[in-house]
Amino acid sequence: MTAPTINKINAAIAKHEIELVKGEGYFYFIGTTDAGMNLSNHIQSVFTNNLKDISLEEWIEYVELEVEQASA
Repeated sequence: MTAPTINKINAAIAKHEIELVKGEGYFYFIGTTDAGMNLSNHIQSVFTNNLKDISLEEWIEYVELEVEQASA
């Protein structure tokens, strides 16, 4: 498992025109374009204080599943 960083996660999910942002006690997704903003409205925030509680692969898998569900 690879240790996650905001930059690594955002590089992996950039194709969806969204990025991960740290809140206070959680992480959330925002769009980098209008299409991305619409998509980010359908992706649930992740409630964890520590980015490294979840592996890089798990972060990416979470986003891919959320994007798939939003597109269904």
